[in-house]
Amino acid sequence: MVKNMVAGKKNTNEQGFTLVEVMMALVILGIGIFAIVGLQTRNVSLNTGSKKQTEGYTWAMDQVETLLALPYTDANLQPNGGDPTVDDDGYTVIQGPYTVEWDVNDNAAIANSRIINVRVRWNNKDVAQVDYTRISNSF
Repeated sequence: MVKNMVAGKKNTNEQGFTLVEVMMALVILGIGIFAIVGLQTRNVSLNTGSKKQTEGYTWAMDQVETLLALPYTDANLQPNGGDPTVDDDGYTVIQGPYTVEWDVNDNAAIANSRIINVRVRWNNKDVAQVDYTRISNSF
């Protein structure tokens, strides 16, 4: 019955994991899982910001195309003296949660041309800006 016992000593070739080894493995696994959850949370946040920026540039380019289709003498293309860095001093359109604003200024460098700055804001934060020069005889 006691074949593995020699002179009252136990056999030390037992197989398996001790409780300490299991606990250490669980701690290491937990640290890895927390790291992955943290990266995933950051990834979702960055993707949301990228989505807002992409939508903002889409609205800005849509507004640029709308303004390009207008005649040079249209009321929406008249110089308003707006400053591109100042909010709500130019022409404004609300597109869902976005505010699209454009400022029109005469371009002193080129005759019969205007500089148009289109800005898109979401929650009062700039997400996109497009600047272009409109020349009277280009269209």
